[in-house]
Amino acid sequence: MLGGIHFFLGSALSLSLTRNFFIAFLIGFISHHLSDYLPHLDLNIFKKNHQTINDWDIKVWLLVVSEFILFLLFTFYFIGRLDFNLQKIAVIGGLGAIFPDIFTLFIKTFFPNLKIFNFYFFIYKIFQSYYSS
Repeated sequence: MLGGIHFFLGSALSLSLTRNFFIAFLIGFISHHLSDYLPHLDLNIFKKNHQTINDWDIKVWLLVVSEFILFLLFTFYFIGRLDFNLQKIAVIGGLGAIFPDIFTLFIKTFFPNLKIFNFYFFIYKIFQSYYSS
């Protein structure tokens, strides 16, 4: 699943379930893995392995950036009339929801030999690849 929909879902779930910033981030983080377990399209539509940012071509960048901007606009449209504290909950929940992808891409791109997170990457891949491959 791409980042924009993760951000949108994490924001919506956080707003509906908590008023605590830490828990909002955690809800977003958990929602990322659960939503990746659902059937979805991802970068797999390009039939090429995109494990690191270095593997991305212009089509991947266009898809990722445009989808993220679209759902970011949706998110801010829906939270625009809320109290500022609720808006912060939504943004923190959204950040928690995109954190797994950002973290994974960052480590695999810039620190590919760092093995300390291999257990997390193993769990991440179980959820990520269940339906998307």
